[in-house]
Amino acid sequence: MAVLLQDTDVSGESERIVYVVDDDEAVRDSTLALLESEDIVGRAYALARDFLAEFDAARAGCLIFDVHMPEMSGIELLMLLRARGVATPAIILTGRGDAALDVAARQGNAAMLPKPPDDDKFMELVKAALRKPRLA
Repeated sequence: MAVLLQDTDVSGESERIVYVVDDDEAVRDSTLALLESEDIVGRAYALARDFLAEFDAARAGCLIFDVHMPEMSGIELLMLLRARGVATPAIILTGRGDAALDVAARQGNAAMLPKPPDDDKFMELVKAALRKPRLA
């Protein structure tokens, strides 16, 4: 799900994007509704390859990935982006967390939340990510 947030960036750019990738349609829909309730508009990606086809690192504000997805896991996707030099803040969502996933998330410099996440905690992390300055 790509989520656009109007900001007042001095560079003149008017949109920040929160990318959410989750193969569960209900999760994508509920996440979109939650983000929209905070005046953040978005769209969803069911697969990592769909996300990668549209990803714009120059406008990225936050990355949110499900851990367990077909074709490519959220951790694999995060590590691919990190290997490409994408330092955008990330949040990993999982319904089946374990110590190995926690270590992998930390190695990718990502927060990890249980699925479904607490709405307040989730939005706190997203808003904090969007407040971070954009990296060149």
